Amino acid sequence: MDKEEFAKLVDIVLATSANPPAELFAKGYDDWHCRARLAHFLSMPEINKLPQAKELFISVKDVEPDEADSQDIEEKVYAMQHLSQLEKDEEDYENALNHINLAIEAAESYDFLYKYILRGELWAERWNLLHLLNQTEVAEAEVNERIEVFEDIPIEHNSYLYYGYRFKAQLAAEKGVALIAKDYMHMALKSMEITTEYKEKLDKAFAAEHENISWILAEIDKATPNPDNLHWDI
Repeated sequence: MDKEEFAKLVDIVLATSANPPAELFAKGYDDWHCRARLAHFLSMPEINKLPQAKELFISVKDVEPDEADSQDIEEKVYAMQHLSQLEKDEEDYENALNHINLAIEAAESYDFLYKYILRGELWAERWNLLHLLNQTEVAEAEVNERIEVFEDIPIEHNSYLYYGYRFKAQLAAEKGVALIAKDYMHMALKSMEITTEYKEKLDKAFAAEHENISWILAEIDKATPNPDNLHWDI
């Protein structure tokens, strides 16, 4: 992609209902932040220019974010996470795994508590990709390692534990073991902030007595607060 095509794509995005501020792209193609931001918009369903989005995301995979700036690191991590998701949607699991690994490496290299990125969610995406690549034992071993490291740490809202136990619940559901899947989800939710409003919905979802555990887990997810909107300690 050259600067001229980049500028044309910016014009396309600015003319859509997404209507982002033009300042997001003001520094042009040479600024990796602008390329990453444009890629996010190009991958939106209403714009749907996935090849161009992937090209732009890939162009930032080797950039070094400012290690003193958590927002800069987060922007790099989010670009790799989004690229990985696009590749997962295309069933290109090997490349998706490579790029979520880059996101994890960038996020874990610093001690910041990020505003938007959850380390546990990044690891969960890696575990799900490993599962799709028939490397479930590797994923389970990593989950168990994270749980062992973090379970006794006095941190109330822990994304590693939430996503780790949630992954174990999903595996139990695939095996048709409803009670174990429910137990793992109970343990997952202990690491999340649950208000009374959500507790009542969750109690109802857990109370289902039939054996369609996949449906039950889906209902539990619907009743669970959006992790993106919660406070996390890690």
